[in-house]
Amino acid sequence: MVFALLKKDVLIVKKYVLVMLLFAVLIPPFMRWRVPEFTGTLGFILSVIFSVFMLLQYVSIKEYQYPRAAVLLCAAPFSRRAMVLSKYVFCMAAYAMCCMIYGIETLVIPGLGRPDMRLFAVMFCAISAAVGVYLPVQYKFGFDRAKYIFAGLIIFSPMCVPLLMRTVSPRLSLFLAAPRLFYSGIALLGAVFLAVSAFLSVKIYDKADLS
Repeated sequence: MVFALLKKDVLIVKKYVLVMLLFAVLIPPFMRWRVPEFTGTLGFILSVIFSVFMLLQYVSIKEYQYPRAAVLLCAAPFSRRAMVLSKYVFCMAAYAMCCMIYGIETLVIPGLGRPDMRLFAVMFCAISAAVGVYLPVQYKFGFDRAKYIFAGLIIFSPMCVPLLMRTVSPRLSLFLAAPRLFYSGIALLGAVFLAVSAFLSVKIYDKADLS
């Protein structure tokens, strides 16, 4: 049931997938050129933020334009719980796509770095926290209010992420020297964020008036 709804979301954004693929492909080498001290890490972070949230935004816009679609889905054999969970699966699928693209690029573009599970774990936790805040807010207050969170992420992330990375870079070597178990814990923390957020979103959406 969840995967049928995931397929529905993919079909909704199919016209925009190529654009998002271009973002995911072009941002890492572009940021490597503009900010070479961070290799491809900064580009990967920004490509994840843009790709995940823009695809989610396109889905949300379509659902906002056609509110009766949610009523029809609920009338069909699709539970509200499945409808909510499909959004989380959709976001994580978009994140996995960004990881795969970045991994391939590191193999063919010199100086971009290499696939690093530590980076993937940290970014999984970060995007899980961001999605974990955004989706419950959207279900609680509606797309009209939640879209300001999206706008803030898209506008300020290109400015704030490089500044943050420059701030933490003097202590980055200590962070990278942490054992693998530490990064497993970070990934687990991301999964906890998603689980708690999904639980809240389901509770909120169960009480929503779709009429």
